[in-house]
Amino acid sequence: MSHTLNEESAEAPTADHDAPAPEEKTPRHREWLIVVGVGLAAVVMFSIPWWLHPLFYYVGDNPESFTPLWHQLGEQLRSGHWPVMDPAGWYGGNHAAEGEYSVVNPVQLLNYVVVSWFDNLAAASAVVMVEFLALLAMGVYLLCREYEAGRVPAVLLGLAMPAGGFTLYYAAAGWPLELMALVWVTWFWWAARRYARRRLNPFVPFVLGALAMTTGNPYAALGVLVVLLGLTVELLAHRDFRRLAGLAVLGVLVGASGAVVFLPLADVLVVTSRQHLAMISNDAFQVPHLGDILASSAPTYLPAVVNWNGAVREILPSTYFAWFAIPLLPWLRFGALRHPTPALRGLLAISLIFLALVVGPSNVWLFRWPIRLIEFLYLGLAVLIATLLSAGLATTRVRARAATTVVLVAAGGYLSVAISPEIHWTHAGATAVVLVLVGGALLVHRRFGWRPFGAVLVAGTAIVLAYQTATVPVTGPSGPTRPPVSVSQVRQHTTFATGTVLQLAEQQSVRTQDYADGDLLFGNESILRGHETVNRYSGIGFDALNSALCMNYKGVTCADAFGRLWQPVAGTTVPLVDALRVQTLILQRSLLPAVVDQRPPAGWHVAASDEVRTVWVRSAPPPYPGRVSWASPGVSVQAAEANPDEETVTYQAPADGGQLLFARLNWPGYTVAVDGGDGPAATVRESGAGLVVVDVPPGRHVVRLEFQEPGLRIGLWILLVVTVLASAQAIMTGMSRKLIRRRPTMGKARGGSAADRVGQSGVS
Repeated sequence: MSHTLNEESAEAPTADHDAPAPEEKTPRHREWLIVVGVGLAAVVMFSIPWWLHPLFYYVGDNPESFTPLWHQLGEQLRSGHWPVMDPAGWYGGNHAAEGEYSVVNPVQLLNYVVVSWFDNLAAASAVVMVEFLALLAMGVYLLCREYEAGRVPAVLLGLAMPAGGFTLYYAAAGWPLELMALVWVTWFWWAARRYARRRLNPFVPFVLGALAMTTGNPYAALGVLVVLLGLTVELLAHRDFRRLAGLAVLGVLVGASGAVVFLPLADVLVVTSRQHLAMISNDAFQVPHLGDILASSAPTYLPAVVNWNGAVREILPSTYFAWFAIPLLPWLRFGALRHPTPALRGLLAISLIFLALVVGPSNVWLFRWPIRLIEFLYLGLAVLIATLLSAGLATTRVRARAATTVVLVAAGGYLSVAISPEIHWTHAGATAVVLVLVGGALLVHRRFGWRPFGAVLVAGTAIVLAYQTATVPVTGPSGPTRPPVSVSQVRQHTTFATGTVLQLAEQQSVRTQDYADGDLLFGNESILRGHETVNRYSGIGFDALNSALCMNYKGVTCADAFGRLWQPVAGTTVPLVDALRVQTLILQRSLLPAVVDQRPPAGWHVAASDEVRTVWVRSAPPPYPGRVSWASPGVSVQAAEANPDEETVTYQAPADGGQLLFARLNWPGYTVAVDGGDGPAATVRESGAGLVVVDVPPGRHVVRLEFQEPGLRIGLWILLVVTVLASAQAIMTGMSRKLIRRRPTMGKARGGSAADRVGQSGVS
């Protein structure tokens, strides 16, 4: 494509250094050394935000959902347990059904083990995020090269695209599954196109596509689909139907690999709150506008996007792309866009689809908040800009182009000030930095040539990144409340806890010091105490329990929850607090001012009290072993043995039988057997709070309650089958290539196939 760009440009370079020097075919090992170099440079560059703000990569869902759970999952993996289901995680413990915790993705499982060795979870999160940002930089470089971009533009965009506002401030800082999905979609795109050009065995894109699908992020599946559509456009333009058929087979196999993640989710939706989100609507929440994209080179531009808590303006540069992209537009040669090659048509198709989704409705089925797709749009634009840059910069009408660049930079600065004038000096500084860097880069290009020009742009990307993360957002990543960082520190300050912990608290009034030592913890931060906690984080929830405790997705409760705790669970005589086997009750003073100073109920005592919360602890352990929390009158529980997937209870019941209540949520997948399956029948049902109830037969028996994740086994079988089929496709492709090589004269006699012509158009 780079040759096409030069041929179709309206003007040719006038000096040797005005355009990239023609690149000889790079040996494969040397090209991969450059890829590794890009990754190492990215590690250094994306460590800058961490050096400036130790909590930069530990914001939002990272501390409240992911990193503490990764730490726990890693510990379980090191002990030899595959953490598919954990009843002690309550509505957040069905890890396989959650999907986003990726219990089948080998790369993420390895990262969980790494995180489990850290005490400082902010550092652990930074290590994982920088790792994936480096992988993204490497993938973008390879993808740009795949579309025949020169080495310098590919390095430049490889390092610039991961520094985009959404990727850095949202995905890496607080939504890691977004970043991981983008990484594997990028690598899949590169591998799938190489396969489409007969330059790569199809098993490689299958593996990369399966890694994307098993992140558990539905946007990864959407990204894979759009990429396949774009490659289809390219192959149709070449009329290469044979290779298109192979790509279709690859797409089906990659899509089927996601069954192991999405089947368990589909099978539990009936008991979750997630089912209510499937709709097509537009409330304008997190919907960017075309104007935001046009201002995407202004580093401190904070878009006017509807946000949390009713805000109508961002505090993060979420639509930022690359500081040099728009200022360099007047200098690019757009000749190739007048007569696009098939490769360019496919690239444009992918970018246009993502653009339509980015500015589309806020909710389309289970996909919501379109801004989450802006980084996929920027991925396509990064490849397009890299290919355009590879044609060299225009050299005519220099003054007019320079004036246009100044106007574009100034316009970005003005829009930044117009939306958030209270930080006008920050915007002015950013505008000045961009002007100086762009001007300097253009002067360097004019005097010294292409590679020094690229070096200035790469250095400028690091400088802009440092300036941006040092000054934006207005409330820095540490925010008004600092999340707990040290596992050991939290455990040292929460020695009052015993058994199962339940916290009744709201989050708005919590101060930094309330978090740091673990006085009050929300979401999966509660894992840091080292005790089972009912309050957890979940993307799917469990309707019955969440309603019973008026608890949201990260464990925040209402004041009414206290009264509900002492009411009996429907169908039993036991209060909810006992049904949950709660032994430690943390009561926030600001939420329950009339309760915290009163005498606790019989059987409880005050273990700690301060200006933030009061802690009640049960004076005696629960009366039943295992996770049994109640037995109907006349039923005696003699022994119980519990583990995450099953529980065995020995009991004695009267002539009319009875019931056993378990401190387990009734996720789909529970079965019960009496005396190893040889005894009378027993049934599993659900209590009013969503807990498991077993109706047991009379007499003395051993009842075994067992959980098998619905959809997981068949998903694993599907994954195995499609892996075998992908291997077969790879073998057949290799054999086909050998046959083609044995008949070179036939291909030459006919002028080569369409697929061969596609293959000849790329860089190896």
